[in-house]
Amino acid sequence: MEFLILQIPIIELTESILYIIGTILAAILIALSISAYRNTQLKKLQYAIIAFLLFGIFLFYEFLENAIPFDNPFGEIIIPSMGVSILVLFFLAIVNKK
Repeated sequence: MEFLILQIPIIELTESILYIIGTILAAILIALSISAYRNTQLKKLQYAIIAFLLFGIFLFYEFLENAIPFDNPFGEIIIPSMGVSILVLFFLAIVNKK
């Protein structure tokens, strides 16, 4: 185990751990949102479920990109657009009156 710690800088290790924790938290929030939607049938929760799903995918992709660097031209477009989509979905969940 000691050889792993010496080879991976502490900043990169911390970054990876935060991505993993964020992804797990997003998965928990997805499950809670789905459960709340089933109980209440509140349409606004659908936006939150999709937003949490996109956020989990975003964090997992960032973790993979950090762990296994790969040059994907679509990643440069998809990742920022996912961030914008997450913000739009949360905005719709707040503003939508249905």
